[in-house]
Amino acid sequence: MRNGAIPIIVLILGIIAAIVGALGLSKKEEVLPSPSPEQISLPTPTPTPTPTPTIKPKPTLVPTPTPVVKPLSGPPGTGLSTVTVATEKGSFKATVLSLDINSTRMITDTGNDSDCGNGCVTLPLADYVSRNGGFAGVNGTYFCPAAYPECAGKTDSFDFSVYNTRLGRWINGGNLGWSGRAAVYMDGSGVHYTQSPAGIGGPSAAVVNFPGLIDNGNVQIDDNQSGLSDKQRSVGTKVGIGIRSANNIMVVIAYNVNMQQFAYVFKALGATGAVNLDTGGSTALYYQGRYIAGPGRNLPNAIIFTPR
Repeated sequence: MRNGAIPIIVLILGIIAAIVGALGLSKKEEVLPSPSPEQISLPTPTPTPTPTPTIKPKPTLVPTPTPVVKPLSGPPGTGLSTVTVATEKGSFKATVLSLDINSTRMITDTGNDSDCGNGCVTLPLADYVSRNGGFAGVNGTYFCPAAYPECAGKTDSFDFSVYNTRLGRWINGGNLGWSGRAAVYMDGSGVHYTQSPAGIGGPSAAVVNFPGLIDNGNVQIDDNQSGLSDKQRSVGTKVGIGIRSANNIMVVIAYNVNMQQFAYVFKALGATGAVNLDTGGSTALYYQGRYIAGPGRNLPNAIIFTPR
């Protein structure tokens, strides 16, 4: 190769290199146009809904129903019960001790072992029950308490006749003929009611008082409560003893009744006979080791029930 040819070749190669370099630079500097803001379409984010809190319903408060005592019409079961008795004169609350004479014996007892006109012996009802080996007892006849000023000179006396089972004889037996009185008594054939106490023969227990409430299933107190004292006519707690048959005896304490309403309580309970007993501060009912009512004041006589 001639020496003069080399520079020409070098020159040609240089030109080619320059052209290639220029082409490469153009490619590198080519700038793509930036899109305008209008050309950018970004997806709009879907908002996440805020969850609505679930509100639990408040529980509906159901009031506790007040127990309804269904009025009782007819005899309650044997034993002690507190019932509402539906009568022809309204419904009345009562405590009822119903006893089967086939398994129970009625006893009547007095503090004195003989007739007494003043300063008579009185005992708590529980003592009468205990000394006779009983399981239940109720206060007996009207009497004249020492606390009453009008009873001076005849303290704790009673003019009603009571048969003393312990002694086997009547106390105040001379008053059996007094009219207007009634009695519940027991003999060998069972328990009975009478409005003629003088005709009682051979009792093992008997208590006479006033007024009689039920005779042969009929109420003995009229609408005017004739023959009764103002106290007896008044509304309050009343105590009585009655029978449904020769084999069943009932002690009843009724609340907020007058004497006629009290008689209708016995009638609604199925009594064929019933007599009123003392009340007020003398009210006492003892059953299986405790007082259900009372004890009240000490008593000159009482009715007791023992197992046979």
